[in-house]
Amino acid sequence: MLIYLIKSGMINLEVKNIQSEIEAMHYWDARVLQMDTSFFGDEITITFEDTDYNVNLIFTGCSKFSFITSVEDRLKPLKELTKPQIPYFIQDIEVSELEIEDGKNLLKCNILMPPLNVEVVCTRIFIDKV
Repeated sequence: MLIYLIKSGMINLEVKNIQSEIEAMHYWDARVLQMDTSFFGDEITITFEDTDYNVNLIFTGCSKFSFITSVEDRLKPLKELTKPQIPYFIQDIEVSELEIEDGKNLLKCNILMPPLNVEVVCTRIFIDKV
């Protein structure tokens, strides 16, 4: 499991490392299998398929989580979908720095998986190949 923590003055390097590690997985068009939240939104996990394994993107210390999708996307209950019916395929993952008061920084991750778009603001990102 790769772990990225925010350290004072190191955020730019951490963002670049996280982005590079994610891009090295060649995630484009990977099927998203699951999206969960735990501990009252403090932890968010997004699981997607890779060729030989699945990947968990685990966001912790979350202070913001939002998703936007179309109404048509929610007309049929998603829990009834079989794996081949899941319509979400990752098109882009972008990690950036978000500066807050007192010079503190957070991580912001935007994930495009039409028809669903996700934004997470957190303190740490873990990448776990399972």
